[in-house]
Amino acid sequence: MTWKQFKEANRLLWIDKGHLIPLHWTDEEIESMADRCFGRLWGNNETEESEVGFEEAFKKKYKKIPKRFITS
Repeated sequence: MTWKQFKEANRLLWIDKGHLIPLHWTDEEIESMADRCFGRLWGNNETEESEVGFEEAFKKKYKKIPKRFITS
């Protein structure tokens, strides 16, 4: 999973549930969750309002890119 995919999965969870992904989740858990969130959000016209605060919360929680997303 790339950093970009991780951030998008966090965005989906934020819109759907209002919180971010715990860093200890595996890639498989994140992908499964993202698929479920995507399904629930499909056709939801209110997602823009639900995104409020995501960027700030994400930047606050992940000030640095975690080691698992840094490739050599």
